[in-house]
Amino acid sequence: MSPDDIEKALIHMLKEFQAGAEDESGEVLPATVPIRDLGFFDSLLAVETTIALEARLGASFGADSVFWTKENAEPLSIAQIAQRLAKVSGGDK
Repeated sequence: MSPDDIEKALIHMLKEFQAGAEDESGEVLPATVPIRDLGFFDSLLAVETTIALEARLGASFGADSVFWTKENAEPLSIAQIAQRLAKVSGGDK
């Protein structure tokens, strides 16, 4: 998948979770940093969403969560996540 496809899929998933949580903490955009900007989003949901993304993309990301960097645990935006996942899933060509 391309970064744009991954971004759209991730935004769609997060909007579904947001609706289920009845949370109106903000619009979900490419610049959104889920772990920081979305009130319903926590570290457990980050792991669950990572697993769902792996299944959807048919790729293994080698991390418990793709929502922050391995190096320094810095939270990532949806756009940053999509770029990283496209490289792992071979969709950045």
